[in-house]
Amino acid sequence: MDRRELLWRAGLGAAAAGASVAAGCGAGGGEAATTATRPAATAETLTAAQTRAQTSAAIRAARVRKVKRGEAPNLLLVIVDSIRADHLGSYGRRDAHTPNLDALARESLRFTHVYPEAFPTGPARATIYGGRRIFPFADWRAPPPDMPGTPGWQDIPVQNLVTTLRGAGWFTALAVDTPWVLVPSQQPFQQALHRYVPIPGQTGTATHPASLISDAELERHVPPRILHSSSGQKMRQYLANQVGRRSEADYLPAKVFTAGMRLLEECNRQRKPFALMLDCFDPHEPWDPPARYIKLHGGSLDRAWDPGTVLNGTTRTNGLGPDDVAQMKALYRAELSMSDHWFGNFMQRLHDLRLERETLILFLSDHGFLLGERGYVAKMATQCHPELIHVPLMIRSPDGRGAGKTTDYLTQTQDVATTLLRAGTVRRPDFMDGQDLLPLLDGARGKRKLKRREYVTGSYSSIVFARDRRWSYIGDNQNADPQLFDHRRDPHELRDLAASRPAQVRRMYDGMVVRDNGGRALPKFG
Repeated sequence: MDRRELLWRAGLGAAAAGASVAAGCGAGGGEAATTATRPAATAETLTAAQTRAQTSAAIRAARVRKVKRGEAPNLLLVIVDSIRADHLGSYGRRDAHTPNLDALARESLRFTHVYPEAFPTGPARATIYGGRRIFPFADWRAPPPDMPGTPGWQDIPVQNLVTTLRGAGWFTALAVDTPWVLVPSQQPFQQALHRYVPIPGQTGTATHPASLISDAELERHVPPRILHSSSGQKMRQYLANQVGRRSEADYLPAKVFTAGMRLLEECNRQRKPFALMLDCFDPHEPWDPPARYIKLHGGSLDRAWDPGTVLNGTTRTNGLGPDDVAQMKALYRAELSMSDHWFGNFMQRLHDLRLERETLILFLSDHGFLLGERGYVAKMATQCHPELIHVPLMIRSPDGRGAGKTTDYLTQTQDVATTLLRAGTVRRPDFMDGQDLLPLLDGARGKRKLKRREYVTGSYSSIVFARDRRWSYIGDNQNADPQLFDHRRDPHELRDLAASRPAQVRRMYDGMVVRDNGGRALPKFG
């Protein structure tokens, strides 16, 4: 069975359009970036000329060998937000309805132990594109004014994956609807790209007045208990952004991957090697997928209201009963299936252009989402369990190495940029600290070449987590209110052993969390 039979098909849809971006929704690093990799001021405090000069200087600072087309594979980075690994068929879910991502997995090396080192969306992008750890936000002071004010939120470093690739002679392009990449403080990153296609419309952007949505319309998409909350008002703006949507081609995942197809065609016309990045925000909430996907996942089309968005908290604080939780799961899964569908269209275009044997593909997500597990929903920082922190990552090598295989190497998001640069035969700059994952394509022999990782650590606001092959630790970054789980015996992490295993708690906090901050005490946030 070839790719044409594996992938779903659909029309190309509408072109992506640019628009202004408004600051909107938010959520509540070891080593901080040096002054060479962080801007002294945000893009909002710089003139346009200063921003361009800053970006040009970052590109010149790369000081790497120029790469000609044909000397290395082209690079494709696909980030799809908020995917739980356990919701893809390739990661074991039955009836996942993710045929295109599952087809990619069959042609890729699939990573089974991947965790973000910083999240949610904004901090994760700083790590992925920046190529270095920002856990545990040790030198964090305050975010740009167009981002949430919780620890870890920051713009993408001025020196990053894109500036390094451009310094090496690569053509770079990005199509993105993720709102925290679209904000003005990200202008140095945006301007580093040869082609930047922003696609507004998600929560956090404003393309139409929120007043276009009546109270009656809003009530159809929000749990009654949180109707007047910040999440309810963000849903009003999101729905206003969708005014004029006529078909599935007008949904945001369709716009991202359709723009990606056009960028792919432009990339293919270049005499340079190209690095194409697609950054898709769905299945991040809010959710309003087409009816066909809701039905596909057993959701109802006849409810008085849908849980199309929720507040970080519990099912109880959101006023969700069992039927409401079931509908929330159907909506999330429906958005994932829609995103998968349009990703499949993009992959078909890659196939049609005969670029599969010339392009290395790296696919990942940044964090997951709580769908009622342990009574919690959304992205509660204190709930850094697998549903929230275990994400998919796949690498498809154009020469077929690693295809259909898996690796349990403990992997984190700072590894992405280093791996892509290595694939492009570009030397990793000193400011990056990720691991090159490419040797894993050669199996056990290649794994022996990598620096051994016994554990991973990560941070969400002032909450930290640490995981090794047996234990899972979650706590405040001062080790207040720690939780400890033996995930080998308790894979769903339901039995907190912190009170009965204080020595193990201390070993994980001191020997992993503090150690990854260079042995220094973690910062105290007000």
